[in-house]
Amino acid sequence: MDKVRLGVIGCGHMAEVHLAALLDGPENVSEELRQWLPQIEVRGLADVNAEKAETYLQTYNAEYATTDPEDLFNDPDIDAVLITTWHDTHAPYSLRAMECGKHVLIEKPMAMTEEECDDILAAEERSGVKYMIAFRCRFAKGAQDVKREIPKPDNIIAHARTGGIWPETIWAQDPIKGGGQILSQGCHVVDMMLYLADAEPESVYATGGVFHHSHPDVIDTINAAIRFKNGSVGAFMGGDGGVGGLLMHHPLPNKCPFFVMVIDKGRSAIAIDHGEDARFESCVPEEEWKAPYDSCEYGEKLGKSVASGLPNILPSFAMSILKDEKPIATAVDGARTTRFILRCFESARTGEVITF
Repeated sequence: MDKVRLGVIGCGHMAEVHLAALLDGPENVSEELRQWLPQIEVRGLADVNAEKAETYLQTYNAEYATTDPEDLFNDPDIDAVLITTWHDTHAPYSLRAMECGKHVLIEKPMAMTEEECDDILAAEERSGVKYMIAFRCRFAKGAQDVKREIPKPDNIIAHARTGGIWPETIWAQDPIKGGGQILSQGCHVVDMMLYLADAEPESVYATGGVFHHSHPDVIDTINAAIRFKNGSVGAFMGGDGGVGGLLMHHPLPNKCPFFVMVIDKGRSAIAIDHGEDARFESCVPEEEWKAPYDSCEYGEKLGKSVASGLPNILPSFAMSILKDEKPIATAVDGARTTRFILRCFESARTGEVITF
């Protein structure tokens, strides 16, 4: 195979974000991944809104548009699918794609239940296809610096509380379609936390509940204490309802509603927002460790898109297929993140320490 012929399911904003790399040219893509852009070819487009799919047809020079994803699953000339639909369809579309032998790039969260996680892991192993989660923080410049400099921290603190309260009318706040803010958006920060921790969670104890909404099934506030299997510890705070503007006069470019801080024996760092920017601090002698910088606002220096690493996701997926390599974020990573959040919810509801 010398090309990845792509089918797109869901022609909304996130599909546009991922496919932008094909239109904007290589300058926003990291140098090591640019060579894979010409190897990606959009063939089929599917969306429940026929007009949206037709609009994408013109933009990306695809072969056809449809309202039925089965047309893509059954197309022998499609090698892989990009799935950017509502969260409750992620697992069924993933399973159907793998059943038909298609590689899968899926938007977050990978799944909404532990049973769905188990089904996807089994299907990935059974089918042998590449399965990648679009966890953007792994590609972000600041997060990559933190990962390189402090690879095995002994303390990890993650914060994913957004400014404002999510409206109950949006689909992502629906308990069936979206799962609420912590699963829908907080999963990015949870993945960044687990990625930077480089350790499996062993147990979690969480408090929280429904503080800002009326639906009892959608927990919107979590404060959790974590123990990892390698002995390190951590904390996760997620939800909505404020804090976005509290740090507006502090020189953090995103006002700091999202961050992951890592600490290890006198060395510390913080990956800011979705990992675009970072800061380092040290209280150890320079001969032991010298931080690469005090502060780097990649978003201002390189632009938000380049700093985020979002344009790298699709070519990275293509590279994993064409080179037969493991994707940067696998089904195991997607399952780990969903399980962690769901077990935080379980702990908050039961008042018990939940093990993994």
